[in-house]
Amino acid sequence: MVNTEQKTDAHHAAERAALRASLQHDYATAESGGIVPLDRRRKLYAMAALWLTMNCGFGEVFIGFNYQQAGFTLMKSFLVSVAGIVLYFCYAMPAAYIGSRTGQTHSLLARAVFGKWGAFVVAACLLVMGTGFVGFQSYTTALIFQGLFHWQNLMLVGIVVSIVCIANNVIGFSGVVAWARYVVTPIVLLWIAYLMIKAFGTEPSSVLGAHPKTIATMTTMQGIMAILGVCVWGDEPDFWRYGKPSFWWAGWGYAIGLVFGDLMFTLAGWVMAELAVTHGGDGSFANSVTYTTQYSLFGLIWLAFIVSVVSQMAAQDGNYYAAVNALQALFGEIRHWSRLYSCAIAVAVACVATWFVIHGGNTWLDVVNFGAAAVPSATVIMVLDHYAVPRLFRLSRSLKQVPSVSDAGTVNLPAIVAMLPAIVIGTVGAGTINWFGHHYWFLPGPLSWVSAGAVYLIGITLIARSPHALALAGFSRQAAASPDARSARIEDLATLSAKG
Repeated sequence: MVNTEQKTDAHHAAERAALRASLQHDYATAESGGIVPLDRRRKLYAMAALWLTMNCGFGEVFIGFNYQQAGFTLMKSFLVSVAGIVLYFCYAMPAAYIGSRTGQTHSLLARAVFGKWGAFVVAACLLVMGTGFVGFQSYTTALIFQGLFHWQNLMLVGIVVSIVCIANNVIGFSGVVAWARYVVTPIVLLWIAYLMIKAFGTEPSSVLGAHPKTIATMTTMQGIMAILGVCVWGDEPDFWRYGKPSFWWAGWGYAIGLVFGDLMFTLAGWVMAELAVTHGGDGSFANSVTYTTQYSLFGLIWLAFIVSVVSQMAAQDGNYYAAVNALQALFGEIRHWSRLYSCAIAVAVACVATWFVIHGGNTWLDVVNFGAAAVPSATVIMVLDHYAVPRLFRLSRSLKQVPSVSDAGTVNLPAIVAMLPAIVIGTVGAGTINWFGHHYWFLPGPLSWVSAGAVYLIGITLIARSPHALALAGFSRQAAASPDARSARIEDLATLSAKG
Protein backbone atom coordinates (compact mmCIF):
# COMPACT_ATOMS: atom_id res chain seq x y z
CA MET A 1 0.00 0.00 0.00
CA VAL A 2 2.81 2.37 0.93
CA ASN A 3 4.68 1.55 -2.29
CA THR A 4 1.54 2.27 -4.34
CA GLU A 5 1.11 5.66 -2.67
CA GLN A 6 4.78 6.47 -3.20
CA LYS A 7 4.51 5.58 -6.90
CA THR A 8 1.39 7.73 -7.24
CA ASP A 9 3.10 10.67 -5.53
CA ALA A 10 6.15 10.23 -7.74
CA HIS A 11 3.93 10.14 -10.84
CA HIS A 12 2.15 13.37 -9.86
CA ALA A 13 5.48 15.00 -9.06
CA ALA A 14 6.78 14.06 -12.51
CA GLU A 15 3.62 15.49 -14.11
CA ARG A 16 4.06 18.77 -12.23
CA ALA A 17 7.71 18.96 -13.21
CA ALA A 18 6.81 18.40 -16.89
CA LEU A 19 4.18 21.12 -16.70
CA ARG A 20 6.61 23.60 -15.14
CA ALA A 21 9.22 22.83 -17.82
CA SER A 22 6.69 23.22 -20.64
CA LEU A 23 5.47 26.53 -19.25
CA GLN A 24 9.00 27.90 -19.62
CA HIS A 25 9.07 27.11 -23.35
CA ASP A 26 7.28 24.89 -25.84
CA TYR A 27 10.27 23.86 -27.96
CA ALA A 28 8.73 25.84 -30.82
CA THR A 29 11.72 28.06 -31.62
CA ALA A 30 15.35 27.38 -32.45
CA GLU A 31 16.30 29.57 -29.49
CA SER A 32 14.72 27.08 -27.08
CA GLY A 33 16.43 24.17 -28.83
CA GLY A 34 13.43 23.40 -31.02
CA ILE A 35 13.55 19.68 -30.22
CA VAL A 36 11.50 17.93 -27.54
CA PRO A 37 13.97 15.76 -25.54
CA LEU A 38 13.14 12.08 -25.27
CA ASP A 39 12.71 12.40 -21.51
CA ARG A 40 9.93 14.99 -22.07
CA ARG A 41 7.76 12.67 -24.12
CA ARG A 42 4.19 11.98 -22.94
CA LYS A 43 2.46 8.69 -22.16
CA LEU A 44 0.25 7.05 -24.78
CA TYR A 45 -2.89 7.69 -22.73
CA ALA A 46 -2.22 11.45 -22.70
CA MET A 47 -1.61 11.53 -26.46
CA ALA A 48 -4.63 9.33 -27.22
CA ALA A 49 -6.82 11.57 -25.04
CA LEU A 50 -5.48 14.61 -26.86
CA TRP A 51 -6.18 13.16 -30.30
CA LEU A 52 -9.61 11.97 -29.25
CA THR A 53 -10.71 15.37 -28.02
CA MET A 54 -9.34 17.10 -31.10
CA ASN A 55 -11.50 14.85 -33.28
CA CYS A 56 -14.73 14.59 -31.32
CA GLY A 57 -16.48 17.92 -31.47
CA PHE A 58 -19.46 19.53 -33.08
CA GLY A 59 -17.39 20.04 -36.22
CA GLU A 60 -17.78 16.31 -36.89
CA VAL A 61 -21.46 16.53 -35.90
CA PHE A 62 -21.79 19.33 -38.46
CA ILE A 63 -20.31 17.08 -41.17
CA GLY A 64 -22.82 14.33 -40.33
CA PHE A 65 -25.62 16.90 -40.44
CA ASN A 66 -24.52 17.92 -43.95
CA TYR A 67 -24.46 14.27 -45.05
CA GLN A 68 -28.11 14.00 -44.05
CA GLN A 69 -28.87 17.28 -45.83
CA ALA A 70 -27.22 15.90 -48.98
CA GLY A 71 -29.53 12.88 -48.96
CA PHE A 72 -26.93 10.35 -47.74
CA THR A 73 -28.33 7.36 -45.90
CA LEU A 74 -26.79 6.39 -42.57
CA MET A 75 -24.98 3.48 -44.24
CA LYS A 76 -23.60 5.72 -46.97
CA SER A 77 -22.50 8.25 -44.35
CA PHE A 78 -20.71 5.41 -42.54
CA LEU A 79 -18.95 4.18 -45.69
CA VAL A 80 -17.98 7.70 -46.80
CA SER A 81 -16.60 8.44 -43.32
CA VAL A 82 -14.60 5.20 -43.23
CA ALA A 83 -13.13 5.97 -46.67
CA GLY A 84 -11.99 9.40 -45.49
CA ILE A 85 -10.58 8.01 -42.24
CA VAL A 86 -8.60 5.27 -44.04
CA LEU A 87 -7.10 7.83 -46.43
CA TYR A 88 -6.16 10.01 -43.51
CA PHE A 89 -4.56 7.12 -41.61
CA CYS A 90 -2.29 6.39 -44.60
CA TYR A 91 -1.00 9.95 -44.45
CA ALA A 92 -1.05 10.43 -40.68
CA MET A 93 1.24 7.59 -39.62
CA PRO A 94 4.33 8.84 -41.54
CA ALA A 95 3.48 12.41 -40.48
CA ALA A 96 3.41 11.43 -36.80
CA TYR A 97 6.56 9.33 -37.21
CA ILE A 98 8.74 12.16 -38.50
CA GLY A 99 7.51 14.35 -35.65
CA SER A 100 8.32 11.76 -32.99
CA ARG A 101 11.69 10.89 -34.56
CA THR A 102 12.91 14.48 -34.86
CA GLY A 103 11.05 16.10 -31.95
CA GLN A 104 10.47 19.20 -34.07
CA THR A 105 7.40 21.22 -35.03
CA HIS A 106 6.17 21.22 -38.60
CA SER A 107 7.40 24.81 -39.07
CA LEU A 108 10.92 24.11 -37.80
CA LEU A 109 11.14 21.02 -39.99
CA ALA A 110 10.07 23.21 -42.91
CA ARG A 111 12.95 25.57 -42.21
CA ALA A 112 15.41 22.68 -42.36
CA VAL A 113 13.87 21.01 -45.43
CA PHE A 114 12.42 23.92 -47.44
CA GLY A 115 15.06 26.51 -46.58
CA LYS A 116 14.49 29.89 -44.95
CA TRP A 117 12.38 31.30 -47.82
CA GLY A 118 10.54 28.08 -48.49
CA ALA A 119 9.65 27.95 -44.81
CA PHE A 120 7.73 31.21 -45.26
CA VAL A 121 5.52 29.54 -47.88
CA VAL A 122 4.80 26.58 -45.59
CA ALA A 123 4.21 28.86 -42.59
CA ALA A 124 1.76 30.96 -44.62
CA CYS A 125 -0.17 27.79 -45.56
CA LEU A 126 -0.15 26.72 -41.90
CA LEU A 127 -1.42 30.10 -40.77
CA VAL A 128 -4.21 30.09 -43.36
CA MET A 129 -5.15 26.49 -42.57
CA GLY A 130 -5.10 26.88 -38.79
CA THR A 131 -7.01 30.15 -38.64
CA GLY A 132 -9.36 28.97 -41.40
CA PHE A 133 -10.38 26.03 -39.22
CA VAL A 134 -10.73 28.41 -36.27
CA GLY A 135 -13.25 30.28 -38.42
CA PHE A 136 -15.04 27.04 -39.32
CA GLN A 137 -15.31 25.94 -35.68
CA SER A 138 -16.33 29.43 -34.54
CA TYR A 139 -19.10 29.37 -37.15
CA THR A 140 -20.24 25.97 -35.91
CA THR A 141 -20.18 27.19 -32.31
CA ALA A 142 -22.25 30.24 -33.25
CA LEU A 143 -24.85 27.93 -34.83
CA ILE A 144 -24.87 25.82 -31.66
CA PHE A 145 -25.56 28.86 -29.51
CA GLN A 146 -28.23 29.95 -31.97
CA GLY A 147 -30.00 26.66 -31.34
CA LEU A 148 -29.50 26.76 -27.57
CA PHE A 149 -30.12 30.44 -26.79
CA HIS A 150 -31.63 31.76 -30.05
CA TRP A 151 -28.73 34.20 -30.52
CA GLN A 152 -29.12 35.48 -34.08
CA ASN A 153 -25.95 37.55 -34.46
CA LEU A 154 -23.70 34.76 -35.74
CA MET A 155 -20.88 37.11 -36.64
CA LEU A 156 -20.57 38.63 -33.17
CA VAL A 157 -20.75 35.26 -31.44
CA GLY A 158 -18.21 33.76 -33.86
CA ILE A 159 -15.71 36.58 -33.31
CA VAL A 160 -16.04 36.32 -29.52
CA VAL A 161 -15.51 32.55 -29.68
CA SER A 162 -12.39 33.04 -31.84
CA ILE A 163 -10.91 35.41 -29.26
CA VAL A 164 -11.76 33.38 -26.15
CA CYS A 165 -10.47 30.07 -27.53
CA ILE A 166 -6.85 31.22 -27.69
CA ALA A 167 -6.55 30.84 -23.90
CA ASN A 168 -4.93 27.38 -23.70
CA ASN A 169 -2.41 28.19 -26.43
CA VAL A 170 -0.91 31.00 -24.39
CA ILE A 171 0.54 28.24 -22.20
CA GLY A 172 1.54 25.98 -25.07
CA PHE A 173 1.31 22.21 -25.45
CA SER A 174 0.81 21.61 -21.74
CA GLY A 175 -2.30 23.79 -21.74
CA VAL A 176 -3.66 21.96 -24.77
CA VAL A 177 -3.04 18.44 -23.48
CA ALA A 178 -4.20 19.20 -19.91
CA TRP A 179 -7.55 20.48 -21.18
CA ALA A 180 -7.92 17.39 -23.35
CA ARG A 181 -6.89 14.86 -20.73
CA TYR A 182 -8.63 16.10 -17.61
CA VAL A 183 -11.67 18.03 -18.88
CA VAL A 184 -12.82 17.07 -22.35
CA THR A 185 -12.28 13.31 -22.55
CA PRO A 186 -14.55 12.24 -19.65
CA ILE A 187 -17.36 14.61 -20.67
CA VAL A 188 -17.55 13.93 -24.40
CA LEU A 189 -17.11 10.15 -24.10
CA LEU A 190 -20.02 9.86 -21.69
CA TRP A 191 -22.20 12.05 -23.89
CA ILE A 192 -21.55 10.34 -27.21
CA ALA A 193 -21.85 6.87 -25.64
CA TYR A 194 -25.25 7.69 -24.18
CA LEU A 195 -26.48 9.33 -27.39
CA MET A 196 -25.51 6.45 -29.70
CA ILE A 197 -26.70 3.69 -27.33
CA LYS A 198 -30.07 5.40 -27.00
CA ALA A 199 -30.40 5.99 -30.76
CA PHE A 200 -29.47 2.48 -31.87
CA GLY A 201 -31.31 0.87 -28.98
CA THR A 202 -34.63 2.68 -29.23
CA GLU A 203 -35.10 4.20 -32.70
CA PRO A 204 -36.96 2.16 -35.35
CA SER A 205 -35.45 1.11 -38.66
CA SER A 206 -37.68 3.63 -40.42
CA VAL A 207 -35.49 6.34 -38.90
CA LEU A 208 -32.03 4.73 -38.95
CA GLY A 209 -32.66 3.31 -42.44
CA ALA A 210 -34.29 6.43 -43.84
CA HIS A 211 -33.48 7.94 -47.23
CA PRO A 212 -33.40 11.65 -46.43
CA LYS A 213 -34.73 14.24 -48.83
CA THR A 214 -31.88 16.02 -50.63
CA ILE A 215 -31.68 19.63 -49.45
CA ALA A 216 -28.03 20.54 -50.11
CA THR A 217 -25.73 19.41 -52.93
CA MET A 218 -22.78 17.19 -52.00
CA THR A 219 -21.28 14.44 -54.14
CA THR A 220 -19.77 11.27 -52.72
CA MET A 221 -16.25 12.57 -53.41
CA GLN A 222 -17.05 15.84 -51.68
CA GLY A 223 -18.42 13.85 -48.76
CA ILE A 224 -15.16 11.91 -48.45
CA MET A 225 -13.18 15.15 -48.64
CA ALA A 226 -15.40 16.74 -45.98
CA ILE A 227 -14.55 14.14 -43.34
CA LEU A 228 -10.95 13.87 -44.56
CA GLY A 229 -10.54 17.64 -44.27
CA VAL A 230 -11.82 17.58 -40.70
CA CYS A 231 -9.49 14.67 -39.83
CA VAL A 232 -6.37 16.24 -41.35
CA TRP A 233 -4.44 18.71 -39.25
CA GLY A 234 -1.40 18.95 -41.50
CA ASP A 235 0.84 19.83 -38.56
CA GLU A 236 0.72 16.33 -37.02
CA PRO A 237 4.45 16.58 -36.17
CA ASP A 238 3.61 19.47 -33.80
CA PHE A 239 1.68 17.09 -31.57
CA TRP A 240 3.41 13.76 -32.03
CA ARG A 241 6.88 15.22 -31.36
CA TYR A 242 5.81 14.58 -27.77
CA GLY A 243 5.26 10.89 -28.49
CA LYS A 244 7.47 7.81 -28.49
CA PRO A 245 9.67 7.57 -31.64
CA SER A 246 8.16 4.34 -32.91
CA PHE A 247 6.19 4.06 -36.16
CA TRP A 248 3.20 2.10 -34.81
CA TRP A 249 3.15 3.75 -31.37
CA ALA A 250 0.92 6.57 -32.59
CA GLY A 251 -1.43 4.11 -34.26
CA TRP A 252 -3.39 3.46 -31.07
CA GLY A 253 -3.84 7.16 -30.45
CA TYR A 254 -5.02 7.69 -34.00
CA ALA A 255 -7.38 4.71 -33.87
CA ILE A 256 -9.05 5.91 -30.66
CA GLY A 257 -9.41 9.45 -31.95
CA LEU A 258 -10.67 8.52 -35.40
CA VAL A 259 -13.13 5.78 -34.39
CA PHE A 260 -14.58 7.31 -31.23
CA GLY A 261 -14.16 10.86 -32.47
CA ASP A 262 -14.58 11.43 -36.18
CA LEU A 263 -16.66 8.35 -37.00
CA MET A 264 -19.02 8.28 -34.01
CA PHE A 265 -19.60 12.03 -33.91
CA THR A 266 -20.22 12.19 -37.65
CA LEU A 267 -22.81 9.42 -37.45
CA ALA A 268 -24.33 11.12 -34.41
CA GLY A 269 -24.71 14.27 -36.50
CA TRP A 270 -26.63 12.34 -39.16
CA VAL A 271 -28.88 10.64 -36.59
CA MET A 272 -29.70 13.92 -34.86
CA ALA A 273 -30.45 15.66 -38.16
CA GLU A 274 -32.79 12.86 -39.24
CA LEU A 275 -34.55 12.70 -35.87
CA ALA A 276 -34.99 16.48 -35.78
CA VAL A 277 -36.62 16.45 -39.24
CA THR A 278 -38.76 13.42 -38.35
CA HIS A 279 -40.14 15.30 -35.35
CA GLY A 280 -41.07 18.40 -37.34
CA GLY A 281 -37.81 20.36 -37.33
CA ASP A 282 -37.02 22.99 -39.93
CA GLY A 283 -33.89 21.20 -41.18
CA SER A 284 -31.41 23.75 -39.82
CA PHE A 285 -28.30 22.87 -37.82
CA ALA A 286 -29.47 25.12 -34.99
CA ASN A 287 -32.71 23.16 -34.77
CA SER A 288 -30.75 19.90 -34.79
CA VAL A 289 -28.70 21.15 -31.82
CA THR A 290 -31.92 22.05 -29.97
CA TYR A 291 -33.30 18.56 -30.58
CA THR A 292 -29.98 16.98 -29.53
CA THR A 293 -30.25 18.81 -26.21
CA GLN A 294 -33.71 17.37 -25.61
CA TYR A 295 -32.76 13.90 -26.83
CA SER A 296 -29.39 13.21 -25.23
CA LEU A 297 -28.86 15.93 -22.59
CA PHE A 298 -32.22 15.72 -20.82
CA GLY A 299 -33.25 19.12 -22.13
CA LEU A 300 -30.68 20.80 -19.88
CA ILE A 301 -29.38 23.80 -21.80
CA TRP A 302 -26.63 24.43 -19.29
CA LEU A 303 -25.34 20.87 -19.80
CA ALA A 304 -25.44 21.29 -23.57
CA PHE A 305 -23.53 24.53 -23.14
CA ILE A 306 -20.81 22.78 -21.12
CA VAL A 307 -20.47 19.89 -23.58
CA SER A 308 -20.31 22.19 -26.60
CA VAL A 309 -17.86 24.63 -25.03
CA VAL A 310 -15.35 22.05 -23.77
CA SER A 311 -15.40 20.08 -27.03
CA GLN A 312 -15.17 23.17 -29.26
CA MET A 313 -12.32 24.60 -27.21
CA ALA A 314 -10.43 21.32 -27.68
CA ALA A 315 -10.83 21.60 -31.46
CA GLN A 316 -9.83 25.27 -31.40
CA ASP A 317 -6.76 24.39 -29.33
CA GLY A 318 -5.46 22.27 -32.19
CA ASN A 319 -6.31 24.87 -34.83
CA TYR A 320 -4.59 27.68 -32.97
CA TYR A 321 -1.63 25.47 -32.09
CA ALA A 322 -0.79 25.09 -35.78
CA ALA A 323 -1.03 28.82 -36.45
CA VAL A 324 0.87 29.89 -33.32
CA ASN A 325 3.74 27.45 -33.91
CA ALA A 326 4.06 28.71 -37.49
CA LEU A 327 4.36 32.28 -36.21
CA GLN A 328 6.81 31.19 -33.53
CA ALA A 329 9.06 29.61 -36.14
CA LEU A 330 8.97 32.80 -38.22
CA PHE A 331 9.44 35.38 -35.47
CA GLY A 332 10.59 33.46 -32.40
CA GLU A 333 14.23 34.44 -32.85
CA ILE A 334 13.46 38.16 -32.76
CA ARG A 335 14.79 39.66 -29.57
CA HIS A 336 12.18 39.96 -26.78
CA TRP A 337 9.61 38.14 -28.90
CA SER A 338 6.99 36.33 -26.80
CA ARG A 339 4.58 33.51 -27.55
CA LEU A 340 1.90 35.95 -26.45
CA TYR A 341 2.62 38.09 -29.53
CA SER A 342 2.15 35.08 -31.81
CA CYS A 343 -1.15 34.34 -30.08
CA ALA A 344 -2.30 37.93 -30.66
CA ILE A 345 -1.48 37.78 -34.38
CA ALA A 346 -3.20 34.39 -34.71
CA VAL A 347 -6.35 35.75 -33.06
CA ALA A 348 -6.43 38.75 -35.39
CA VAL A 349 -6.11 36.57 -38.50
CA ALA A 350 -8.64 34.08 -37.11
CA CYS A 351 -11.22 36.83 -36.62
CA VAL A 352 -10.84 37.74 -40.30
CA ALA A 353 -11.16 34.05 -41.24
CA THR A 354 -14.29 33.78 -39.09
CA TRP A 355 -15.82 36.72 -40.92
CA PHE A 356 -15.11 35.06 -44.29
CA VAL A 357 -16.54 31.68 -43.26
CA ILE A 358 -19.74 33.14 -41.80
CA HIS A 359 -20.12 35.71 -44.56
CA GLY A 360 -19.49 33.11 -47.27
CA GLY A 361 -22.14 30.65 -46.12
CA ASN A 362 -20.70 27.46 -47.67
CA THR A 363 -17.06 28.60 -47.34
CA TRP A 364 -16.46 25.93 -44.70
CA LEU A 365 -16.18 23.33 -47.48
CA ASP A 366 -13.40 25.38 -49.09
CA VAL A 367 -11.60 25.49 -45.74
CA VAL A 368 -11.61 21.71 -45.29
CA ASN A 369 -10.49 21.16 -48.90
CA PHE A 370 -7.53 23.55 -48.63
CA GLY A 371 -6.66 22.18 -45.21
CA ALA A 372 -6.46 18.65 -46.60
CA ALA A 373 -4.19 19.67 -49.47
CA ALA A 374 -1.51 22.32 -48.93
CA VAL A 375 0.07 21.68 -45.51
CA PRO A 376 -0.20 17.86 -45.68
CA SER A 377 1.59 18.04 -49.05
CA ALA A 378 4.46 19.87 -47.35
CA THR A 379 4.55 17.09 -44.75
CA VAL A 380 4.71 14.44 -47.50
CA ILE A 381 7.68 16.27 -49.04
CA MET A 382 9.48 16.38 -45.68
CA VAL A 383 8.85 12.67 -45.03
CA LEU A 384 10.21 11.73 -48.47
CA ASP A 385 13.18 14.05 -48.03
CA HIS A 386 14.16 12.46 -44.73
CA TYR A 387 13.49 8.78 -45.43
CA ALA A 388 13.43 8.21 -49.20
CA VAL A 389 15.84 10.73 -50.73
CA PRO A 390 18.93 9.48 -48.81
CA ARG A 391 18.29 5.91 -49.92
CA LEU A 392 17.43 6.78 -53.53
CA PHE A 393 19.83 9.64 -54.26
CA ARG A 394 22.41 9.59 -51.44
CA LEU A 395 21.48 13.10 -50.33
CA SER A 396 21.07 12.99 -46.56
CA ARG A 397 19.82 16.06 -44.72
CA SER A 398 20.64 15.78 -41.01
CA LEU A 399 17.74 16.77 -38.72
CA LYS A 400 19.60 16.30 -35.45
CA GLN A 401 19.37 20.03 -34.75
CA VAL A 402 17.26 23.03 -35.78
CA PRO A 403 19.15 25.53 -37.91
CA SER A 404 18.79 29.20 -37.05
CA VAL A 405 17.38 31.50 -39.72
CA SER A 406 20.88 32.69 -40.58
CA ASP A 407 22.20 29.11 -40.89
CA ALA A 408 19.25 27.71 -42.86
CA GLY A 409 19.53 27.09 -46.59
CA THR A 410 18.15 29.73 -48.93
CA VAL A 411 15.43 27.65 -50.57
CA ASN A 412 14.79 24.05 -51.60
CA LEU A 413 13.82 24.59 -55.23
CA PRO A 414 12.35 21.10 -55.92
CA ALA A 415 10.24 21.38 -52.74
CA ILE A 416 8.78 24.78 -53.65
CA VAL A 417 8.05 23.63 -57.20
CA ALA A 418 6.36 20.51 -55.78
CA MET A 419 4.11 22.65 -53.57
CA LEU A 420 2.68 24.56 -56.52
CA PRO A 421 0.51 21.76 -58.02
CA ALA A 422 -0.60 20.79 -54.50
CA ILE A 423 -1.86 24.31 -53.81
CA VAL A 424 -3.54 24.49 -57.22
CA ILE A 425 -5.28 21.15 -56.65
CA GLY A 426 -6.37 22.23 -53.17
CA THR A 427 -7.98 25.40 -54.51
CA VAL A 428 -8.82 25.14 -58.20
CA GLY A 429 -9.30 21.37 -58.04
CA ALA A 430 -11.68 21.74 -55.11
CA GLY A 431 -13.78 24.36 -56.89
CA THR A 432 -12.75 27.07 -54.41
CA ILE A 433 -11.81 29.76 -56.95
CA ASN A 434 -14.90 30.84 -58.88
CA TRP A 435 -12.90 32.09 -61.86
CA PHE A 436 -12.19 28.49 -62.90
CA GLY A 437 -15.66 27.14 -62.23
CA HIS A 438 -16.64 24.61 -59.58
CA HIS A 439 -14.96 21.58 -61.12
CA TYR A 440 -14.09 18.91 -58.55
CA TRP A 441 -10.93 16.94 -59.31
CA PHE A 442 -11.66 13.48 -57.91
CA LEU A 443 -10.22 13.65 -54.34
CA PRO A 444 -8.22 16.92 -54.17
CA GLY A 445 -6.53 16.10 -50.85
CA PRO A 446 -4.89 12.74 -51.65
CA LEU A 447 -4.32 13.88 -55.24
CA SER A 448 -2.32 16.84 -53.97
CA TRP A 449 -0.24 14.57 -51.69
CA VAL A 450 0.65 12.25 -54.55
CA SER A 451 1.43 15.10 -56.94
CA ALA A 452 3.66 16.86 -54.38
CA GLY A 453 5.60 13.68 -53.66
CA ALA A 454 6.00 12.75 -57.32
CA VAL A 455 7.10 16.23 -58.43
CA TYR A 456 9.57 16.45 -55.55
CA LEU A 457 11.24 13.15 -56.38
CA ILE A 458 11.45 14.19 -60.05
CA GLY A 459 13.04 17.48 -59.00
CA ILE A 460 15.59 15.76 -56.77
CA THR A 461 16.38 13.38 -59.64
CA LEU A 462 17.26 16.36 -61.84
CA ILE A 463 19.61 17.99 -59.31
CA ALA A 464 21.07 14.96 -57.52
CA ARG A 465 24.22 14.70 -59.66
CA SER A 466 24.89 18.41 -59.74
CA PRO A 467 27.90 19.67 -57.75
CA HIS A 468 25.51 22.30 -56.36
CA ALA A 469 22.88 19.76 -55.31
CA LEU A 470 23.10 20.59 -51.60
CA ALA A 471 22.56 24.28 -52.22
CA LEU A 472 19.73 23.68 -54.70
CA ALA A 473 18.06 21.39 -52.15
CA GLY A 474 18.29 24.08 -49.47
CA PHE A 475 20.65 22.26 -47.08
CA SER A 476 21.47 24.26 -43.96
CA ARG A 477 25.07 25.17 -43.21
CA GLN A 478 25.34 22.38 -40.63
CA ALA A 479 23.66 19.75 -42.81
CA ALA A 480 25.84 20.61 -45.82
CA ALA A 481 28.98 20.39 -43.67
CA SER A 482 28.08 16.93 -42.37
CA PRO A 483 30.35 14.14 -43.67
CA ASP A 484 27.21 12.09 -44.31
CA ALA A 485 25.51 14.71 -46.52
CA ARG A 486 26.33 12.63 -49.62
CA SER A 487 25.40 9.29 -48.11
CA ALA A 488 22.35 7.11 -47.47
CA ARG A 489 22.61 7.58 -43.69
CA ILE A 490 19.54 9.02 -41.94
CA GLU A 491 20.25 11.21 -38.93
CA ASP A 492 17.81 12.63 -36.39
CA LEU A 493 17.28 12.69 -32.62
CA ALA A 494 16.09 9.09 -32.49
CA THR A 495 19.03 7.70 -34.47
CA LEU A 496 21.47 9.58 -32.24
CA SER A 497 19.74 8.21 -29.13
CA ALA A 498 19.88 4.66 -30.50
CA LYS A 499 23.66 5.04 -30.75
CA GLY A 500 23.85 6.16 -27.15
